[in-house]
Amino acid sequence: MPLTEERRRCWRIVAALALFLVVATLITLVVVNWLDWSKKPGVTELVGMLVGASAVIGSGITLGTWALRRRPPPAAPTNTMITEAKAALANLVQQRWNEEARIRALDDPQPIPVAWQLTGKRALMDHPHLIAEEELSFSGNAADLHVLAGQFRALRCRRLIITGGPGTGKTTLALQLLLELLATRSSSEPVPVMLSIAGWDTSRYRRLDAWLAAQLAITYPTLRAAEYGGDTTPRTLTAHGHILPILDGLDELPAPARAQVVTALNESLTENDQLILTSRTTEFSAAVQAAGDVVTGAAVIAPVALTPPVAAAYLRTCLPPTPGHDWEPALEAIGSGTAPALAAVTATPLGLSLIRMVYILPNADPAPLLGPLGQDPKALRRHLLDHLIDALIRARPPTTDPGDPSDPFLPRRSWDPGQARVWLSHVARALTRHHTRDLSWWTIARYTTSPAQRRLLRAMVAIIVGLVIALICFVVMAVPYRKALNSGVLVGVQFGFIAWIWTWLKASSWFDEVPGFTDRWLAPFRFRSIVRALGLGIVVVSFVTLLGFVIYKVASTSMPEWVLELELLTPVQLLGVAGGCAIISSVWVRQMERPAPLTSSTSASSTWRADRKLTLARIRAAASIFGILTALSGAGIVFLLSGKITGDAFKQGLALGIVGGFFGGFVGGLVSGHHRAWLACTVTLLAQRRLPYRLLPFLDDMHRLGLLRAVGPLYQFRHAELHDHLAADPPGGAS
Repeated sequence: MPLTEERRRCWRIVAALALFLVVATLITLVVVNWLDWSKKPGVTELVGMLVGASAVIGSGITLGTWALRRRPPPAAPTNTMITEAKAALANLVQQRWNEEARIRALDDPQPIPVAWQLTGKRALMDHPHLIAEEELSFSGNAADLHVLAGQFRALRCRRLIITGGPGTGKTTLALQLLLELLATRSSSEPVPVMLSIAGWDTSRYRRLDAWLAAQLAITYPTLRAAEYGGDTTPRTLTAHGHILPILDGLDELPAPARAQVVTALNESLTENDQLILTSRTTEFSAAVQAAGDVVTGAAVIAPVALTPPVAAAYLRTCLPPTPGHDWEPALEAIGSGTAPALAAVTATPLGLSLIRMVYILPNADPAPLLGPLGQDPKALRRHLLDHLIDALIRARPPTTDPGDPSDPFLPRRSWDPGQARVWLSHVARALTRHHTRDLSWWTIARYTTSPAQRRLLRAMVAIIVGLVIALICFVVMAVPYRKALNSGVLVGVQFGFIAWIWTWLKASSWFDEVPGFTDRWLAPFRFRSIVRALGLGIVVVSFVTLLGFVIYKVASTSMPEWVLELELLTPVQLLGVAGGCAIISSVWVRQMERPAPLTSSTSASSTWRADRKLTLARIRAAASIFGILTALSGAGIVFLLSGKITGDAFKQGLALGIVGGFFGGFVGGLVSGHHRAWLACTVTLLAQRRLPYRLLPFLDDMHRLGLLRAVGPLYQFRHAELHDHLAADPPGGAS
């Protein structure tokens, strides 16, 4: 242990001893002066001595665990752990993106034959001798991925920038390269991982490896399992060059941020660091110019426009041998160029995909493509985007057996195309307002509401919780015992007010929280943590019990009769019990709230279920702690006042236990901890009708239909053009 840490520990021990002596002295003075020692000690004096001793012991435990605490540095993962972590990560990445490739039908019936070559804009690329050991060359076809992957591996630093216009297949090529590099990867090579670069905040993560580590920990939490080295494994993988980042969508960042990313990349990349980056050509050119530098050692490639004969041949292979409609006029018009708009749209992979999904997949008549639409490229593109959602939903009916593994890419439910477009448009507008293309369910509450609406939701939740708790307390305390109406009203008002204030204060952070995980609600405690929690709980309960006893002594001798009828002692004691329970349950919650070692990569549904499970576990834990301790304390309070165990003591203790259980479960479980994203999203979906209440099943089916793509627990629109098109819809519905 370093000398500075040893000195700090010594000072903590000295301070703890001093505080313990002060606290013990004060407790002793209170007990000695307020108890009646002029006669033989009775039950009241014995209970007072017990409470005082509990307060002294609890203070000693709390101060002792604080003074003796140690924080050993985390151990670095071993080489064997790193090798196993890389193998596990490679399997997870391949599993995820193979599924995405099948949903996007990248190989059905064959890849779109887009040709790629080095960009003709030399200002976007570094000196050739810094990019390749020998003569720099890079050209190939997306249908021959092994050639492109070989050329990438032959680059000196293995850095590649994929540029092109909208819909030219940049992301598709990056995905195809990822799968090819994974399939032919040796154990010594880094693991390619595809991420959206739109989430990189260079002001928070100045270096690329730090941001990559944070993304890996969220997207692939398996890496944080103990068998791979724990929480430090993602940072070790990125810091030592074991990850090949494939960063998609530089153009989706604001213009100043794009230039900052280029600068941050050059500051972060070492000689052995590899990189693949995608961006639209215009935005990448502006970023390079604003940054005053290119990406060091990176080759820059651009697509070659599809020729009309190639586009017509590809569409012909997508058609069945005997189409339901006559496609020959449309295919001839594409090949000959007699329909200018049709030829322009099919010159890009996006245009070919749209025609396939809107006309070929649902077996629609292609005659409209040869009418006025065939002469206006903008009108034709709008037409295809307008009919995309309707065509996919009608062409792919929901599966009759959701558990059948033979149809994993069919939607699970039936959706109205018009309503689906309204919902997707609302999401697209919300993402556009926040300058992002990443859709995560835990940001829905923040993205789809204004600050005023969030304040209103916060107030509504707090009021409802307060009223429910007040009503439950009154019913439990007063209805069975009509003579205890005063107690019922007082306890109900008190607990309801505490619930309202507590929920109001804590709900302000719900909209900014991320999902949490837990493996089981009875999470194992660390011995030191539970001892400290129990010590703090005993201190709070004992001190407030002494305070209530003092108030009772004063009130019984000098207070008016109407004050005594309010029975002020019980509310004071309950405050102390609530404080002690809150401290104990907060430690319990901290033990539960940790990333659980998962067996596969995370998805939106898995993070939703994990955060919901954590919330319910908190409610059960808080209800158990508050219910048991409040019941015991209630019986103890009556025993303290009456000096004997009676039926009333048992009944009062049981009633208070029920009240405490409801209070702790509904309030302590809702407001404790740091992960309530599921609560925020659920409350928002219930309060507004602009999105479906079953949001996750809807997004999952839109992903299965091919309208969205999944990037770990995030969703994005499959095509940026579709995102922009829907974002332009008026709020009332589709245009």
